Amino acid sequence: MKWMLRSLVGLLAFATFIAVWPQAQTQAQVQTQARVQTQAQAQTACRLQREAKCAGADLEGRDLRGVNLRGADLKGARLRGANLAGADLGGADLSDADLRFANLGGAALFSTKMVNADLTGAGLRYADLRSDTDISGAVMPDGKRCQTPSIGECKNPAPVPPGRQPLR
Repeated sequence: MKWMLRSLVGLLAFATFIAVWPQAQTQAQVQTQARVQTQAQAQTACRLQREAKCAGADLEGRDLRGVNLRGADLKGARLRGANLAGADLGGADLSDADLRFANLGGAALFSTKMVNADLTGAGLRYADLRSDTDISGAVMPDGKRCQTPSIGECKNPAPVPPGRQPLR
């Protein structure tokens, strides 16, 4: 009788191990994935604040409404589809930035450097673009490239040449 009881206890322990083992393996996989994601975020993360150093940052599709990025370095940043409505980008450097389909409605863009930025399809309604905003070489929302540095002078932007496409 004792040997049957011991066998039954052993069998139950084995069954419990088999039932719990896949869950433990899944939890380990989830923890590994979380660590990998955290490392990737740390590599691409930047502190989104005034005078931020975020050159080349991937901020695609982010909701950045009303954020204060005055004087920020966002050279070459990927801001495609980002919501920057009401954001303060005064004095920021957005040279070579991908701003395709971004919402810049009501954003403060005075003294902003947007040289060669791609604004294809971007929303600029009520954006504060002044004559000191440098948009030379920028692709405007209608897909035409601006040849002059001033928005006031860029009334008839040149179309993008066939060999040179907007940023991808």
